[in-house]
Amino acid sequence: MSDILKGVRPYSNEALRRYTENGAWLNLTYGDLLDRAVARNPDRMAVIDDSTRLSYRELKDRVDRFATALMDLGVKPHDRLVLQFPNRHEFVVSFYAMHRIGAVPVLAISRHAHQELSSFFRLTEPVAWIGPVRDGKIEFEPFVSRLRSEFPFLKHVIWVGDEAGIPPYGRSMKGLIDGVRPDPGIDARLKPFRPDPNDVAVLIPTGGTTGLPKMVPRTHNSLIVTNRYISQTSAAPDAILLQATPVGHAMAMQGAVNCAVFLGVTLVLQGLPRPTEAMETIQREKITSAFMVPTQLEGIIHHPDLEKYDLRSLRIVGTAGAGLPVDVAQKAMDYFGRFGCKFSGNALGASEGLLAMSDLDDPLDVKMKTVGRNVTPGSHYKVVDSDEGELPRGVEGELVAKGPEVFTGYYKTTEEENKEVFTRDGYYRTGDLARIDERGIITITGRRKDVIMRGGETLVPSEMEQLIRMHPSVERVAVIGMPDEKMGERTCACVVLRPEKHLSFDEMIAFLKNQGAGVLLLPERLELVSTLPETGVGKIDKKALRKDIEGKPRKGGSLTGREQEPGGPVNNGNE
Repeated sequence: MSDILKGVRPYSNEALRRYTENGAWLNLTYGDLLDRAVARNPDRMAVIDDSTRLSYRELKDRVDRFATALMDLGVKPHDRLVLQFPNRHEFVVSFYAMHRIGAVPVLAISRHAHQELSSFFRLTEPVAWIGPVRDGKIEFEPFVSRLRSEFPFLKHVIWVGDEAGIPPYGRSMKGLIDGVRPDPGIDARLKPFRPDPNDVAVLIPTGGTTGLPKMVPRTHNSLIVTNRYISQTSAAPDAILLQATPVGHAMAMQGAVNCAVFLGVTLVLQGLPRPTEAMETIQREKITSAFMVPTQLEGIIHHPDLEKYDLRSLRIVGTAGAGLPVDVAQKAMDYFGRFGCKFSGNALGASEGLLAMSDLDDPLDVKMKTVGRNVTPGSHYKVVDSDEGELPRGVEGELVAKGPEVFTGYYKTTEEENKEVFTRDGYYRTGDLARIDERGIITITGRRKDVIMRGGETLVPSEMEQLIRMHPSVERVAVIGMPDEKMGERTCACVVLRPEKHLSFDEMIAFLKNQGAGVLLLPERLELVSTLPETGVGKIDKKALRKDIEGKPRKGGSLTGREQEPGGPVNNGNE
């Protein structure tokens, strides 16, 4: 295979030549990385979850047989398949099986419900959905059944888990794998379908500022270059990695799942564990590298039974997805430093391909107040003014980036739409305001884009606003992020009602759930206001609105079930 998925902009011939000649791109696929790991140490444990332990030899066997089963179902190169998994080994099997045959995974997380999934489906037209019947309290079958009736191009539903509990429609992943006999000639059968390293390896959803979801196409080469440098800076060749954030996130997929296979080391999957569960896993599996959201690390550091657990196997601990309070970071460094474990500090990552990290030996102020340095050779990050002119070191501007890890444009966007995403000289506009000092260290100072950063999720207010605006009582609405010590920000809907209309917080949430909104589209606070402040050009002034709301006691609203921190029960409206 050498063509590229329709709707994706290829890298220029000049970029292909430059990134290959300077060694940034290895011209390998994820299937190649799995083969390499098996050749190096076939009996090394590859992936561990709550119910299964697979060596690299066993993982490859399941990957190859599932890839064959998918081909037998009629799945072709460039076909899209939605993967919606909690942290289970079947995600790894599915992801790598698709790369055996040139199919393209579309990532989703458990908390995506019908509203989000239907948007993904309209954009990507997947031939299959793969996932479990349920994940804790989340029931997938009701909205999967609805998706089947709405989208005729969805030909296959493949369920993972206990075969006895699957719905009458669809196929069992286990049954499909078991139906393919082990065959020494399977590599030869799959070889013709190996994708080109510059073809799309995955489509990653990201919120668009217009309220419409966008998909980020990432190639094998552009992803593997980041695996290469994350691995060099944060994991040893004998590492055992704990992944405790959802595998459907780009951060987890890249920072743990694919890095583990790149290095040929062990990956332990655990789904948003409570502190006790995380410590038990670290002790039992002798975890060497653990990356989690800040609330998970804070829960461990403040746990009354912390000293009862043996966590001395840890060499690296880090967080991502939201800011970590400096006092918690200091406590983490003090505790883990007693046995030589390093704290990795903040990092900058994006589905679109950015990568900046602090060094393990950097002082605390660099680790916590900055996102470190660009670590990908051959890439260039700079800050620019409103006319796209590069600014001197230490001056605030918009952070832009270009390099072998950066994508070329969103899936199925027009040339005009793409021009809004990139500067005239081809740099990706991150939407982050930043400063870069003389050492190349990047400090994020604000955001140009209207997004809310909540506990590792990037939420787009316009998506919520579109849904809330449909309520018959709502005249105008603005969704803003309110500061929160634990989650970074929480969402607040500020609503102007129509004359003589009423709306309670519970009524708003019920209405949104009836529209198919998942938990990520449910505001956590409702404020009824008489008017929304505007800027001089007639746009809602969210900065002024946020300042006004911050000074008010909470009234006219309360918090949803999302008050639960990661690891606690979450209700996404599918119950």
